Amino acid sequence: MNNYGATVKELRKSKGLLLKELVDEQLSMSLLSQFENGKTTISCERFHRLLDKLEVSFAEFQLLHTGEHHSEAQKLMVDYIRSMGIESIDEVPKLKQNSQKLTAYFQRHYSLELDHFLQLIRFDYLMKEELFKGVPIQEAYPKHNYCLDSAKHYLLNTDTWGVYELRLFARVAVSMEPALLWRCLTIAIKKSQRFAKIPGNKDILYNTFETVFSVFAVFDEVDYAEKTFHLWRDHVYEKEHIEQALFMPFFEGWTCLLKQNKAQAADLMQQTLDQLERLGMKNTFAMYQSLSTSVLKEEFPGILLSDPLLSEGTRYGWEEP
Repeated sequence: MNNYGATVKELRKSKGLLLKELVDEQLSMSLLSQFENGKTTISCERFHRLLDKLEVSFAEFQLLHTGEHHSEAQKLMVDYIRSMGIESIDEVPKLKQNSQKLTAYFQRHYSLELDHFLQLIRFDYLMKEELFKGVPIQEAYPKHNYCLDSAKHYLLNTDTWGVYELRLFARVAVSMEPALLWRCLTIAIKKSQRFAKIPGNKDILYNTFETVFSVFAVFDEVDYAEKTFHLWRDHVYEKEHIEQALFMPFFEGWTCLLKQNKAQAADLMQQTLDQLERLGMKNTFAMYQSLSTSVLKEEFPGILLSDPLLSEGTRYGWEEP
C-alpha cells in the first residue's frame, strides 16, 4: 500500500498510542508491526479499520502521506485551470494544446472526474472563442451546451448523489435549460440526503443553491430565480445555518432587482455588506461588494461557483472580456 505503514506508525506515535492498543480480532500485533515496517500489506478493509481506530479520515491520511490534497489527475486539472485566464482569441489555441496533456493522461488513466472535466474545458474554450468574437454571452451558451450532454446524462441517471455529483452539477449547471436546471436542483436535494449528515456535505448543497440561483439570474429567468431563492432560504432557516443566513438579504436583494425593484435591492444587499464589515470579514466583504456593484449596474458578474478545485483558478465562471 505505497508504504502506508510508515505513515500509520508516525500517526500512531504522534497520538501517543501503543501498538497493542490497535490490536483486535482482525489486526494482530505481529501483522501491525510488519505493516508499519513495510514488510507486508493489509487489505483495504483492515486499513480503513485501522484509520477508524486512529480517528483519521482517508483524505487526512492521504494528505499526511503524500503532502498533496489533490490526486495526480486533479493536479493536471489545476494546472489547466490556472491557464484559463486568457486575454485574447490568439491564446485559445494554447488552451487547446494544454487540454491535450489532460487527454493523454486520461487515455492512460481513466478518471470519472477527468472525463467530465474534459467535457467542461471543451465548453470553456468554445465559449471563449465566441466571447472574443463579440458574441453575447446569452447567445453563446446555448450554442455549446451539447459539450456537457454526457455529464448531464450521468447526473440524471445516478441514483445517489454524494459530494462529487453535487460539485459536478454546479460545474455544468450553466449548460442546462431552465426547466432541466430546476428539475436537477430538486433531484439534488432529494438524492443527496443520504450523505447530508456527513460533516461538510450540507454546505456543498448550499453552495449549489448559490450557483443555480446565479445561472437563473444571469439569464433573467426571474420566476426560477425567485423559486430557487425561496427554496434555499427555507433550507437555511429550517437548519438554522447562521453563516448562510448572513447572505440571505443579499440574494433576496438580487431577486428584487430581477423584479425591477432596484432601491429595495440595494438596501437588502447593503444589509449583508454591513454585517460582513461588522464581523471584520475583509476578503468576503470585498468580494460581495464587487459583486453588488456589478449586479446593481446589471453587468454580467459571471456564474457563482464555490468549488475547491476550480477555485484554484477563479471564483466566477466565464466572463465577458
